[in-house]
Amino acid sequence: MKKLIISGLIPLMIFTSCERASSQEIQNENIKNNVQNTENPLGIPLPSEISSTETVCILLRHAEKENVGTDPDLTSAGKLRAEELKRLLGNVHIDNIYTTAYNRTRQTAIPLAESKGIVIKEYAPAATFAATQLFINNILAQNQGKVVVIVGHSNTVPEMVKVLSNNTLNVTISETQFDNVFITKNSAAAGSVFAVQKKFGQSTP
Repeated sequence: MKKLIISGLIPLMIFTSCERASSQEIQNENIKNNVQNTENPLGIPLPSEISSTETVCILLRHAEKENVGTDPDLTSAGKLRAEELKRLLGNVHIDNIYTTAYNRTRQTAIPLAESKGIVIKEYAPAATFAATQLFINNILAQNQGKVVVIVGHSNTVPEMVKVLSNNTLNVTISETQFDNVFITKNSAAAGSVFAVQKKFGQSTP
C-alpha cells in the first residue's frame, strides 16, 4: 500500500511543478509585453521590423492653437500635447521630422525634435491631391528603411493618410480634434502594408 501511495504522489508532484513553470512563463511574458507597451505605447514598429525598402510614417495634426492672427502659437493645452508626443515617442527610433513652416506645426514637433537631436525639415502644404501624392512619394523614396514623423493640418493629414493607406483609411479631422495620430507602413514593392488610427493625450471632441 505504501508503494502505491508513493507512486501516486510522484506524478502529482511532477504535474504541480510543470503547472507552476507554465504559470511563471505566462507571467514573464505578460511582464515583457507590459514593459514593451510602456516603452512604446503607440506600437511603432521597431527598426528590426522594418526592411530596407519599407517606411513607417507617424502623422498627426498640430496641437491646440491660439485663435488669434494668421500664424498663431500653441495654447497651454497644445504645449502639453507636444510634450506628450515627445513622451510617447521617447523610446522610439525616429529618423526624420517634417512640419510646415507655421508656428503651430513646428511647435508641436519641437520638443520631440530637440529630445532626439533632429533638425526639423519644412514642407509646403499640398494644394491638390496630386500634389499630396507627389509629396508622399518623395517622402517614401527618401526614407526607405526609416521612421518619420509628419505634422500637418486638419485638411492635409487626411489626404496624406489616404495616399499612404492606398485609400483604405479615409478620415476627417474637425477643427476641434487634436488627439488623432496615424501610423502607416509602406513597402516600395507592395505599397501599403498597414495603416492605423490611434489617440494620444487629452481627448478632444
